[in-house]
This record gives sequence, C-alpha cells and structure tokens, in this order.
Amino acid sequence: MNDHSGVLSTIVSEPGVATPAKQAAILDAALELFSERTFEGTAMPVLAGRAGVGAGTIYRYFPSKEALVNALYQRWKLAFAEAISPPLPDGVSTRAQFGVLWRRLVDFARANPVAFTFLETHHHAGYLDDESAAISDEIDQPLLAWIREGQRTGVLRPGSPDALLALAYGAFVGLFKTLRRQGRPLSAATAALSEDAVWALLTG
Repeated sequence: MNDHSGVLSTIVSEPGVATPAKQAAILDAALELFSERTFEGTAMPVLAGRAGVGAGTIYRYFPSKEALVNALYQRWKLAFAEAISPPLPDGVSTRAQFGVLWRRLVDFARANPVAFTFLETHHHAGYLDDESAAISDEIDQPLLAWIREGQRTGVLRPGSPDALLALAYGAFVGLFKTLRRQGRPLSAATAALSEDAVWALLTG
C-alpha cells in the first residue's frame, strides 16, 4: 500500500495551539454529526459547538467543509485498510482465507460502527476528492487479486471480479445497516450465517 502520510495535508496549523487535540476533536465531532445529520445537513457552527471550538477555528485546520469531510473519510478508510488488508495466511484453503477476511470485516464494523456507517454513507459522494477515491481503489486491489486467484483455481465462480466484490461487500453493508437501524447487534450467529451465505454467492 502506498504511503498516505500526507493524507491530512489539507490541515492548516494554528500557531500557539495544541493542534493534534483540536484536530482530533473536530474530526470526532464531524464523524458524529455527518453520521447523524449527513454532510449536507451539518452546519459548521453546529460542528464547532460539538467539537468545543470556535466556528472560525475549524477553518484554521481545514480550508473548507469539503476538505474536512475528505480528511475524515481518508482517516477512517486507512484505518479500515489496516484492519482488512494484512496478508492472508498461506497454506490454507480459499474458504479459510475468506473466513479470515470476513472476520476482519465483522470485527472492524463492530469496533467502529459509526465510522463504518459513515464510510458507506459517503462512499460515492460527489464531494470526495481524487485522493479519497484512490485510497478506496487501492484497498480493493488485493481483494480483487484474491478473487482472480480463486477463479484461476476454480474455487470461485467465473465472472467480473469487480462485480463479485461489490456483491459480497454490499451484502455485508446491507446487513450491518439493517441491524443498526433495528438497534440489534451483529451477533456471532448472524456473522456466521452471513459468511456462509456470501461464500455460497462467491462460489455459485
């Protein structure tokens, strides 16, 4: 994976202020409010109040609301990549590798439910910039390579790897959003059921 250490390069330093703490407060408040009210429905003064900073202070860190939402998206997309993308175990079956991937996805969503909802709510938003899109594309590449290898060995069904990835991931996103809307946790039994169902989808 490429080095995205400059991913928050839109942040502007505020002299004389403990910037990491205020940056974190602004980003945390944005995550909550963008998830509760959507990006468009969140006014900057409301965000400033939730973060405990002055409205003008936000612009000392982020030159625009769009820069803020991209910084937030990239922050959590990279966290998602770190959780999902470590190398899969060698010497095990494709099915076992899929189980590892599915458990990583479940664990991330359980640990970060608001962030996961935010990422999927904003996945195709028109205000996400090229850097945000590039990070998403980069995360997909090893997953697509895994699908192609499974197709090469005859374990996974033939067809567009992009379509299969979208179907598999979309199934999880739909399940997770439904459970959150109903106020229900993602139980071990439901996680196992969904894993088996998506595996069946991938293998035909």
